[in-house]
Amino acid sequence: MLKKVVIHSDGVSRGNPGPAAIGAIIRDERGRLLASISQRIGRATNNQAEYRAIIAALEKVLALGARQVELNSDSELVVRQIKGQYRVRKEALRPLYQRVKQLQSRLEGFAVRHIPRQQNREADKLANAALNLVAGIGLAERYRLIIKLRQNIDEAHDIAHMHKIIDTLRDFPGQDEVSLAIDYEKKFFSLTLSNIHVNYCHELRERLVEMVGKRGLRIERI
Repeated sequence: MLKKVVIHSDGVSRGNPGPAAIGAIIRDERGRLLASISQRIGRATNNQAEYRAIIAALEKVLALGARQVELNSDSELVVRQIKGQYRVRKEALRPLYQRVKQLQSRLEGFAVRHIPRQQNREADKLANAALNLVAGIGLAERYRLIIKLRQNIDEAHDIAHMHKIIDTLRDFPGQDEVSLAIDYEKKFFSLTLSNIHVNYCHELRERLVEMVGKRGLRIERI
């Protein structure tokens, strides 16, 4: 049974706010690697990215069955806020702070500490690796991904399903260009993500197949 894990987390933003990504390393008490996170999160501030990295890491360790966590971050502000030493004054950070506290409450033991940046290089490298993938996209090979959803009788189900898909789209370049069309006669929703690099287009398609099926997805060159 997995009892205690050690997390190193980091969040980066270029522009503050700007394109952002998160990274995290999760190890057991003996230092063995259990999981790593390297993920784009769309547009965010540095502090939002720091919180998102911690949230993603805590969600992962809870899924792994860990009961005690030692969390390490190089963000002094976020660490002091989680410890209750600083108030969370920014409105945009409050939901993220509350989510961290919710996840913390599900653990038997939780400790968080601030560490120097040089001791957090692995997590920083993972966050920057994800962000560099986005920054390195050129203007060539742009595509459009069209997602077609048949409407159900239950409108609430349709809306929830669509929000889940949109949340997935936010991790990918072009997430600010999602358009929605509704064909009432044929009872179809169409979500279009345009101007996306082909590599991410196919990566995103793989993540959406389980949600909408292969027939509901189409890739077109722009």
